[in-house]
Amino acid sequence: MNIPEIVFEDVNLLVFNKPSGLLSIRDSKHPKEKTAIDAAVEHLGGARVFPVHRIDKETSGVLIMAKNRETQTAMGELLATQKMRKLYLALVKGEVKGPGQVTLPILKGSSGKVKISKDGKKSLTLYRIRKKFKGYTLLEVEPKTGRTHQIRIHMASIGKPLAYDRVYGDRKPLVLERPGKEPFSTKRLTLHASDAMFMYWKTHRSLHLRAKLPEDYKEIIGVLEENYAEAPEKPNQ
Repeated sequence: MNIPEIVFEDVNLLVFNKPSGLLSIRDSKHPKEKTAIDAAVEHLGGARVFPVHRIDKETSGVLIMAKNRETQTAMGELLATQKMRKLYLALVKGEVKGPGQVTLPILKGSSGKVKISKDGKKSLTLYRIRKKFKGYTLLEVEPKTGRTHQIRIHMASIGKPLAYDRVYGDRKPLVLERPGKEPFSTKRLTLHASDAMFMYWKTHRSLHLRAKLPEDYKEIIGVLEENYAEAPEKPNQ
Protein backbone atom coordinates (compact mmCIF):
# COMPACT_ATOMS: atom_id res chain seq x y z
CA MET A 1 0.00 0.00 0.00
CA ASN A 2 1.01 3.64 -0.36
CA ILE A 3 2.97 4.89 2.64
CA PRO A 4 1.67 8.29 3.85
CA GLU A 5 4.03 11.24 4.11
CA ILE A 6 6.31 10.83 7.14
CA VAL A 7 6.33 13.92 9.35
CA PHE A 8 8.83 12.59 11.91
CA GLU A 9 10.62 9.35 12.70
CA ASP A 10 13.19 8.21 15.26
CA VAL A 11 13.84 5.06 17.31
CA ASN A 12 10.65 5.58 19.34
CA LEU A 13 8.12 7.37 17.15
CA LEU A 14 6.69 7.26 13.65
CA VAL A 15 4.42 10.15 12.66
CA PHE A 16 2.36 10.25 9.47
CA ASN A 17 0.52 13.03 7.72
CA LYS A 18 -2.48 10.73 7.38
CA PRO A 19 -4.58 11.32 4.27
CA SER A 20 -8.33 11.73 4.43
CA GLY A 21 -10.04 8.38 3.81
CA LEU A 22 -7.46 6.21 5.59
CA LEU A 23 -8.42 4.57 8.88
CA SER A 24 -6.08 5.22 11.80
CA ILE A 25 -6.78 1.83 13.41
CA ARG A 26 -8.88 -1.11 12.22
CA ASP A 27 -12.32 -1.28 13.77
CA SER A 28 -15.31 -3.65 13.79
CA LYS A 29 -17.08 -1.70 11.04
CA HIS A 30 -14.14 -2.05 8.64
CA PRO A 31 -12.50 -5.41 9.53
CA LYS A 32 -10.67 -5.83 6.20
CA GLU A 33 -9.86 -2.21 5.37
CA LYS A 34 -6.22 -1.10 5.27
CA THR A 35 -5.16 1.28 8.04
CA ALA A 36 -2.35 3.66 8.94
CA ILE A 37 -1.03 0.96 11.29
CA ASP A 38 -0.74 -1.41 8.30
CA ALA A 39 1.18 1.27 6.39
CA ALA A 40 3.50 1.77 9.36
CA VAL A 41 4.19 -1.97 9.68
CA GLU A 42 4.97 -2.13 5.96
CA HIS A 43 7.27 0.88 6.20
CA LEU A 44 9.12 -0.75 9.10
CA GLY A 45 9.54 -4.08 7.33
CA GLY A 46 7.04 -5.98 9.46
CA ALA A 47 8.00 -4.58 12.87
CA ARG A 48 5.15 -4.09 15.31
CA VAL A 49 3.66 -0.62 15.79
CA PHE A 50 1.61 0.65 18.73
CA PRO A 51 -1.09 3.32 18.31
CA VAL A 52 -0.78 6.45 20.43
CA HIS A 53 -4.07 8.08 19.43
CA ARG A 54 -6.42 8.13 16.49
CA ILE A 55 -8.04 10.69 14.23
CA ASP A 56 -11.25 10.18 12.27
CA LYS A 57 -11.00 8.31 8.99
CA GLU A 58 -12.00 11.38 6.97
CA THR A 59 -9.74 13.75 8.96
CA SER A 60 -6.22 14.22 7.64
CA GLY A 61 -3.07 15.21 9.47
CA VAL A 62 -0.71 14.38 12.32
CA LEU A 63 -1.03 10.75 13.45
CA ILE A 64 1.47 9.53 16.06
CA MET A 65 2.49 5.88 16.46
CA ALA A 66 4.96 4.27 18.85
CA LYS A 67 7.59 1.70 17.96
CA ASN A 68 7.55 0.09 21.41
CA ARG A 69 5.29 -0.35 24.42
CA GLU A 70 7.29 2.00 26.63
CA THR A 71 6.84 4.87 24.19
CA GLN A 72 3.14 4.10 23.80
CA THR A 73 2.74 4.31 27.58
CA ALA A 74 4.71 7.55 27.86
CA MET A 75 2.75 9.18 25.04
CA GLY A 76 -0.51 7.99 26.54
CA GLU A 77 0.44 9.71 29.79
CA LEU A 78 1.06 12.98 27.93
CA LEU A 79 -2.38 12.77 26.38
CA ALA A 80 -4.10 11.77 29.62
CA THR A 81 -2.58 14.70 31.49
CA GLN A 82 -3.28 17.12 28.63
CA LYS A 83 0.41 17.89 28.16
CA MET A 84 0.17 17.66 24.38
CA ARG A 85 -1.21 20.59 22.39
CA LYS A 86 -3.04 19.69 19.20
CA LEU A 87 -4.15 22.19 16.57
CA TYR A 88 -6.56 21.65 13.69
CA LEU A 89 -7.56 23.68 10.64
CA ALA A 90 -11.34 23.64 10.34
CA LEU A 91 -13.25 25.28 7.51
CA VAL A 92 -16.74 26.03 8.82
CA LYS A 93 -19.94 27.39 7.36
CA GLY A 94 -20.80 30.91 8.41
CA GLU A 95 -18.82 34.01 9.23
CA VAL A 96 -17.27 33.72 12.69
CA LYS A 97 -16.92 37.12 14.38
CA GLY A 98 -13.93 36.44 16.60
CA PRO A 99 -12.11 33.90 18.79
CA GLY A 100 -14.11 31.87 21.29
CA GLN A 101 -14.60 28.60 23.08
CA VAL A 102 -17.19 25.84 23.40
CA THR A 103 -17.67 24.05 26.74
CA LEU A 104 -20.72 21.89 26.02
CA PRO A 105 -20.58 18.32 27.44
CA ILE A 106 -20.34 15.48 24.90
CA LEU A 107 -22.08 12.10 25.18
CA LYS A 108 -21.08 9.19 22.95
CA GLY A 109 -23.87 6.91 21.74
CA SER A 110 -23.75 3.19 20.96
CA SER A 111 -23.53 3.92 17.23
CA GLY A 112 -20.30 5.88 17.66
CA LYS A 113 -22.01 9.18 16.90
CA VAL A 114 -21.93 11.80 19.66
CA LYS A 115 -24.32 14.48 20.85
CA ILE A 116 -24.43 17.40 23.24
CA SER A 117 -25.97 16.26 26.53
CA LYS A 118 -25.89 17.29 30.16
CA ASP A 119 -25.06 13.63 30.86
CA GLY A 120 -21.95 13.83 28.69
CA LYS A 121 -18.29 14.37 29.59
CA LYS A 122 -16.86 17.81 30.24
CA SER A 123 -15.34 19.15 27.03
CA LEU A 124 -13.48 22.27 25.94
CA THR A 125 -12.68 23.51 22.45
CA LEU A 126 -10.90 26.80 21.69
CA TYR A 127 -10.99 28.44 18.27
CA ARG A 128 -9.31 31.36 16.54
CA ILE A 129 -9.86 32.88 13.11
CA ARG A 130 -7.23 32.15 10.46
CA LYS A 131 -9.02 33.58 7.43
CA LYS A 132 -12.46 34.95 6.64
CA PHE A 133 -14.43 34.34 3.45
CA LYS A 134 -17.92 35.26 2.33
CA GLY A 135 -20.08 32.66 4.04
CA TYR A 136 -17.19 30.60 5.43
CA THR A 137 -14.40 30.90 7.99
CA LEU A 138 -11.11 29.04 8.27
CA LEU A 139 -10.43 28.42 11.96
CA GLU A 140 -7.49 27.20 13.98
CA VAL A 141 -9.09 24.94 16.56
CA GLU A 142 -7.53 23.58 19.73
CA PRO A 143 -9.39 20.81 21.56
CA LYS A 144 -8.37 20.84 25.21
CA THR A 145 -10.13 17.54 25.87
CA GLY A 146 -10.04 14.47 23.66
CA ARG A 147 -13.64 13.49 23.06
CA THR A 148 -14.77 11.56 20.00
CA HIS A 149 -15.75 13.93 17.16
CA GLN A 150 -15.25 16.82 19.58
CA ILE A 151 -14.48 19.57 17.06
CA ARG A 152 -17.18 18.40 14.68
CA ILE A 153 -20.00 18.35 17.24
CA HIS A 154 -18.85 21.48 19.08
CA MET A 155 -18.72 23.61 15.93
CA ALA A 156 -22.08 22.24 14.74
CA SER A 157 -23.61 22.97 18.16
CA ILE A 158 -22.88 26.70 17.84
CA GLY A 159 -24.28 26.94 14.33
CA LYS A 160 -20.89 26.80 12.57
CA PRO A 161 -20.63 23.20 11.28
CA LEU A 162 -17.74 22.08 9.13
CA ALA A 163 -18.22 23.19 5.52
CA TYR A 164 -18.64 19.51 4.67
CA ASP A 165 -19.48 16.90 7.29
CA ARG A 166 -21.84 14.08 6.34
CA VAL A 167 -22.44 13.11 9.98
CA TYR A 168 -22.92 16.42 11.77
CA GLY A 169 -23.72 18.60 8.76
CA ASP A 170 -26.52 18.49 6.21
CA ARG A 171 -24.99 15.59 4.21
CA LYS A 172 -24.95 17.64 1.01
CA PRO A 173 -21.66 18.05 -0.86
CA LEU A 174 -19.84 21.33 -0.44
CA VAL A 175 -20.61 23.27 -3.63
CA LEU A 176 -18.75 26.53 -4.36
CA GLU A 177 -19.72 28.75 -7.26
CA ARG A 178 -17.03 29.89 -9.71
CA PRO A 179 -18.13 32.59 -12.16
CA GLY A 180 -17.50 31.45 -15.73
CA LYS A 181 -16.67 27.90 -14.63
CA GLU A 182 -18.47 24.81 -13.45
CA PRO A 183 -19.24 24.89 -9.71
CA PHE A 184 -16.63 23.23 -7.52
CA SER A 185 -18.06 20.27 -5.56
CA THR A 186 -16.42 18.09 -2.91
CA LYS A 187 -17.23 15.62 -0.15
CA ARG A 188 -13.92 16.13 1.61
CA LEU A 189 -14.27 16.60 5.38
CA THR A 190 -12.92 20.09 6.02
CA LEU A 191 -10.81 19.19 9.05
CA HIS A 192 -7.03 18.73 9.20
CA ALA A 193 -4.87 17.92 12.23
CA SER A 194 -2.09 20.39 11.48
CA ASP A 195 0.12 20.45 14.60
CA ALA A 196 1.02 18.52 17.74
CA MET A 197 3.43 19.85 20.37
CA PHE A 198 4.82 18.26 23.51
CA MET A 199 7.94 17.99 25.66
CA TYR A 200 9.78 14.94 24.31
CA TRP A 201 11.36 12.98 27.13
CA LYS A 202 14.03 11.54 24.84
CA THR A 203 15.58 14.94 24.04
CA HIS A 204 14.13 16.97 26.93
CA ARG A 205 13.09 19.52 24.33
CA SER A 206 9.77 20.58 22.88
CA LEU A 207 8.88 18.59 19.77
CA HIS A 208 6.66 20.35 17.23
CA LEU A 209 5.07 18.01 14.69
CA ARG A 210 3.54 19.81 11.71
CA ALA A 211 1.56 18.23 8.86
CA LYS A 212 1.19 20.37 5.76
CA LEU A 213 -2.26 20.92 4.29
CA PRO A 214 -3.12 18.18 1.73
CA GLU A 215 -3.71 19.10 -1.89
CA ASP A 216 -7.45 18.32 -1.79
CA TYR A 217 -7.92 20.71 1.15
CA LYS A 218 -5.67 23.32 -0.48
CA GLU A 219 -7.91 23.20 -3.53
CA ILE A 220 -10.97 24.11 -1.43
CA ILE A 221 -9.14 27.05 0.15
CA GLY A 222 -7.91 28.14 -3.28
CA VAL A 223 -11.45 28.24 -4.68
CA LEU A 224 -12.58 30.30 -1.69
CA GLU A 225 -9.68 32.72 -2.00
CA GLU A 226 -10.43 33.23 -5.69
CA ASN A 227 -14.21 33.52 -5.48
CA TYR A 228 -15.27 34.19 -1.87
CA ALA A 229 -12.70 36.70 -0.65
CA GLU A 230 -14.02 39.29 1.79
CA ALA A 231 -13.77 42.90 0.76
CA PRO A 232 -10.94 44.62 2.66
CA GLU A 233 -12.08 46.69 5.61
CA LYS A 234 -12.17 50.43 4.99
CA PRO A 235 -10.05 52.53 7.35
CA ASN A 236 -11.93 54.81 9.70
CA GLN A 237 -12.52 58.22 8.22
